[in-house]
Amino acid sequence: MNKIKIGKDNYLDKEIIKLVNFKPKQQLFNSNDVYVGHPSSNLAIGAIYTWKQDLAPKNITDFLQKLSNYAYMSGFWRTTNGTKYVFSNILANPNVNKLVILVFGQKDNGHLLVDALLNFWKNGVDRQGKIIGTNAQNPRFEQIPLKGLERIRKQCDLIVIKNIKDPSFGLIDKFIKNSINTPENPVFLHKYDLDVSFVSNMLNKNIIYDDGARFDQPFLVDLNKNTSKVKIEKHTVSNTLGASVQAKNLDDALYIISDYIFSNGSLNIDKRKTHTVECRSFTAVIEDALERIPAGFSKEYIESYVDEFLHGPKTEMSYNYHDRVFKRWGDQAQRAIEKLKQNPETRRTVICLWDPAKDMESCNPPCFNSIWVAVRDDKLEFHVVFRSHHLATVNSKGAVVKGEGAFVPNLYAIASLQKRMAKKLNISRGPLILTDMSGHLYVSGV
Repeated sequence: MNKIKIGKDNYLDKEIIKLVNFKPKQQLFNSNDVYVGHPSSNLAIGAIYTWKQDLAPKNITDFLQKLSNYAYMSGFWRTTNGTKYVFSNILANPNVNKLVILVFGQKDNGHLLVDALLNFWKNGVDRQGKIIGTNAQNPRFEQIPLKGLERIRKQCDLIVIKNIKDPSFGLIDKFIKNSINTPENPVFLHKYDLDVSFVSNMLNKNIIYDDGARFDQPFLVDLNKNTSKVKIEKHTVSNTLGASVQAKNLDDALYIISDYIFSNGSLNIDKRKTHTVECRSFTAVIEDALERIPAGFSKEYIESYVDEFLHGPKTEMSYNYHDRVFKRWGDQAQRAIEKLKQNPETRRTVICLWDPAKDMESCNPPCFNSIWVAVRDDKLEFHVVFRSHHLATVNSKGAVVKGEGAFVPNLYAIASLQKRMAKKLNISRGPLILTDMSGHLYVSGV
């Protein structure tokens, strides 16, 4: 590893050294959050994540990207858990001697990351690796060994700038530029009208400049040592719990599900004294729930059921799914469409039918509880959850009684909503995935 002398530090009475012609080992969790610059820079910059939305505002992103031209590495930082990535990358590059923390509009975030960093640089950690004096929820910087934690407090000074607002961006830009200056032209903190804290375990003055590499070798932290190779082993705890089947359409699904539950479920007598066979947290993946209506269910009945689901019942009912999906809390389906148009990759689109204020005490709560709506591979998937589901009725030998059960009308109606939403999103309809907490068959003649 090559070292060059680039000057004299009269404050510390030492030669200023830089490591050159080497590529620091990089370990990035999310490259979209990080901007990598030049390895000779003495700066690493972290913008503390204080926003409720998934991405930082564009003006902040643009500003950080601009600042990254002066730093070895810059990025957004959310929690103490993310410290292993920040510290491991800094330790891999001894040229970095300043960690600059930017907090926009606040003093800290909900994880008290700034509090953790300031107390760490001031007080260090105890023998168990706990940061002394912090109030952070997670008071440890996991996966960085104690020697690495000791090293970074000496290798880097900590600079924290809080309550940054738009008008001060120009001043921050000037401050960052000057932080890479030589000792002959240092940054004097009192000359900057900023809410800034500076902690150094090497310098005894409140001045900032580039004093070069304080160590002549990288300190390598291999985060891969804390990973484990995935081992796939089949374990059958119980055929009654957490089983899954797949089917092409509702007709296939009805018989595949009925056969599986009758063969593997547990016998149960419910509150109505009805004999049932039940599987719990049972899942069925149905490729096309609208392809074929099983025998025994008339087309007229299914169409009537779908109409009531999508447009509301014609008679008074104790509860109905249309009310829960489209009225009680507004049109959830339309809101889901708007959300998916804005962000098709989101995992946060849920249509909920369970009313926690009333349903727990109700004698007749809804069986159908929620739909997680997802776009994957440019197809609209419905992941449907039923608390309790009368899937079919069978005789004592397991033969399916045609035209019985809520499974067929329920799933056909839900798939019809899926089709309508997919059309509005201008994408294809994907599979419908059903999870029944209590998926059961009624057993007749017992």
